[in-house]
Amino acid sequence: MKRVLLTNIRLKLLSLAFASALWFFVAGQSNTEVGFIVPISFKGVPKEMIMTSTPPGEVEVRVMGPKLFINNLSPSQIIAELDLSDGKEGLNTYKLSPKDIVTPMGVEVLRLRPNSVDVKMERLIKVNLPIKVRLNGRPESGFRVSGISVIPKAVIATGLKKDIKDLSEIYTRPVDVTGLRYSTTISAPLDVQDFEFRSISTDKADVRIIIKKER
Repeated sequence: MKRVLLTNIRLKLLSLAFASALWFFVAGQSNTEVGFIVPISFKGVPKEMIMTSTPPGEVEVRVMGPKLFINNLSPSQIIAELDLSDGKEGLNTYKLSPKDIVTPMGVEVLRLRPNSVDVKMERLIKVNLPIKVRLNGRPESGFRVSGISVIPKAVIATGLKKDIKDLSEIYTRPVDVTGLRYSTTISAPLDVQDFEFRSISTDKADVRIIIKKER
């Protein structure tokens, strides 16, 4: 142990002396303050929730510290990060405090503007929607549509609770059967243009049209 402590003892003593001199030099300087505009980042959005408002993207941070530090300080060295992990559905008001600001050692946060941020959150849900087929036209004279099947039978859609909680089914765009006299399979897009889905398991379905002669 003693041997380890004595290794490079002169270098260690010089480093200690330099650090001490620097500390006394900085401590002896008068403090000064300055303001920076820095971006706010957000973390910890609860699972199955999403931010639906646009909170301020920047905050003015007023800091104080030794003149040597402040003169060499840049906005990129200051980080404003707000934790949203306790957010609830609806409007949340978060108070900004110095603990939300990361600064270099020796630099103190004095004031923040704005000192609060409003964040609106809404819940995301998944719904299972059976696919219904919408037909257009008529088969050739003497023939009729005797059956319809669709693959997949349903889709899983994700969206804001307020937008999709009342949905019970989804339709294809009109499938044209005009003039058909034989059974056929048609790839049909789903009619999703009026819905605010965040994601959907598929946007089309294979529709099997069974055509039979009329008796």
